Amino acid sequence: MDNRRRFILMCLAVSALLMQMALDMTRTPTKQWDYDLKLEAATLAARAFAAVREHRGLEGADLDLVNDPAGTGLIGPEISPITNAAGNLDAKLTSLNPNFAAVLVQYFRRANLNPGDSVAVAVSGSFPGMNIALYAAMETMNLRPVVITSVGASNWGANSPEFTWLDMETLFFDKGIFHTRSQAATFGGGNDMGRGLSPMGRQLAMDSITRNGVQFLESENIEKAISGRMNFYEKVSRNRPYRLYVNVGGGVASLGSSHNKSLLPAGLSFDLGAHNWPRKGTLILFSEKGVPVVHLLRIATLAREFGLPVSPDFLPLPGEGEIFVRDMYRWPLAALFLVIYCLACVLILAPEIRRGLFSRLGHRRPETVALLFLLFPLFLVPSPTQAANQWRQVKAIQSAGEVCLFDGNQQFSYLLLNPGLPVEFKVNGPRRVKLVSRYIDGPGDPDRQGFSVTIKLDGNELLRKSFRSKDNPTMTVCTQGTGVSTLRRAYVDVPKGAHIIGITGRSNGSGDVVCRLFRALKRKSTGTVPFAPEGYLELATLQFESGKQSTYYRFEANTPLTFNVTGPTSLQLFTRLDFKTGMLGSQKYILEILCDGNLWRTFHYDVTRLSNGFYPEHLGILPGTRKKLRIPVPDGRHRYEIRCLRPENCGIAAQIRIPRKDLENRP
Repeated sequence: MDNRRRFILMCLAVSALLMQMALDMTRTPTKQWDYDLKLEAATLAARAFAAVREHRGLEGADLDLVNDPAGTGLIGPEISPITNAAGNLDAKLTSLNPNFAAVLVQYFRRANLNPGDSVAVAVSGSFPGMNIALYAAMETMNLRPVVITSVGASNWGANSPEFTWLDMETLFFDKGIFHTRSQAATFGGGNDMGRGLSPMGRQLAMDSITRNGVQFLESENIEKAISGRMNFYEKVSRNRPYRLYVNVGGGVASLGSSHNKSLLPAGLSFDLGAHNWPRKGTLILFSEKGVPVVHLLRIATLAREFGLPVSPDFLPLPGEGEIFVRDMYRWPLAALFLVIYCLACVLILAPEIRRGLFSRLGHRRPETVALLFLLFPLFLVPSPTQAANQWRQVKAIQSAGEVCLFDGNQQFSYLLLNPGLPVEFKVNGPRRVKLVSRYIDGPGDPDRQGFSVTIKLDGNELLRKSFRSKDNPTMTVCTQGTGVSTLRRAYVDVPKGAHIIGITGRSNGSGDVVCRLFRALKRKSTGTVPFAPEGYLELATLQFESGKQSTYYRFEANTPLTFNVTGPTSLQLFTRLDFKTGMLGSQKYILEILCDGNLWRTFHYDVTRLSNGFYPEHLGILPGTRKKLRIPVPDGRHRYEIRCLRPENCGIAAQIRIPRKDLENRP
């Protein structure tokens, strides 16, 4: 009876595999939803690509056919006066595809956009190809975009001062390809103010803004740059609600902070969630208002998702890619196979099920159940492979030879140590290294012999350690069968920089000492990043005599510092008391911290004036020395309020930092 059951189940399994093979072999190319609309958008984008290529050719531009193999004219120089960030050439080449316009059409349709809907847009010169695809999709669907452009660009973007993205917009408008143009522009770059550009670079960006007749949005700091953009979007909308926000590139005013890049998903998002955003840019602020957002930055990821080529050396034609046509199963055939298979299961297995074919699964012996519960925790223990992955073996740059050791199942190659010639390794610090050593029995050794190892760093002795060897019955020398001792370990810390580690060994008997060296794998940084509060009086830039700048948020007795954060985490709060010009000696101030409206703790400080710093925006106010405190945040979403109690009219400059690993905390 058991054999018959096995045969029946085997037949059902084979028939399922045959049906799946038949479905795979009969897959047919099928047009995707909105095929005609997507093709229209891609064709319009291709016209814009051709216009740039023609213009650059007629203008006598020197095209770099090595970095721009398709000759699009949309790959700029590596470095120029308006280059404001590092760019990835492969990402730029991937974006030079008119079929990304079809991807944008699909996003717009999923967001339920209709002709005439308002869309807030932020673009930069970093990805002109993606900007073209976006404009083509918006024009095809007759949307009403409000566009703010960052003129600066990263490497290989629209970073030619004489042909910026604003110049490309003018070209498309003059040729009747696009009617969409930027209503406002900024320098882009650091703080959206052109930080990182030379004075000449900022002037060239301003020249581009002026000659293209675009309004310039000026700002004093990143907070005002973000609020200025939001005010501009609101002003231009004329009370018409925005149905979508689209961002192209990594502009800091749109993202809020470079640290947000790891938190923001690429593509269309209807809800970004409540992360611990270091600072909220316009993209996040629109999302918090319930507006869907499209974030176009991880270009290669988007290309793979929609079946578009990554870094092609040609310009794809409109209509190419899985976004248009995809091999699909023949659904009628799949439905027929499903009905046949279900009927077969019912007719064949129903009698067997009634007789308890699988009832044995519920009647296992108690001893078996208990054994499963005992073994379950073993699956939770990290495997030896996982533990080994924390270390990586270092190859020697000089050695006296190798010795093969056999452990019953696996062979290991050890390096021979001797007192005269050290085994040398090159290691980059800072990191910890682990030395693994063993003793190989020599002829005439009466019993286990001791041995010692010496570790030198750049010729200076760092560690000398002696071991007493113990027998390891499972390990021998590969070809000789000679006994080997158990493993002995020694750890040393290598300082920052490249160093040479030399290792020598000495045995107390006639045998040899062998070793292997491992370096600890560096883990992802768990440092802290700036965290911007939501309520404060004003932003203050602390300027040190060395030229270094640090951003602080000022608050006073009547204007507390407020922010929301999701725990568990531990915040660092740095505060500085305001000193007036001429104030000498020490001053006292008192802070109280409220969590969710309840007093948490009160802090008393005694500080002096900082001697090597000042506030450029407030020369009449001098910073005090810094005081640091930690705020442990419990699990969940919490609102904190920092108040200054004394002196009566106190002014405080504060800075908050949060562990990078806690940015992704969700309530």
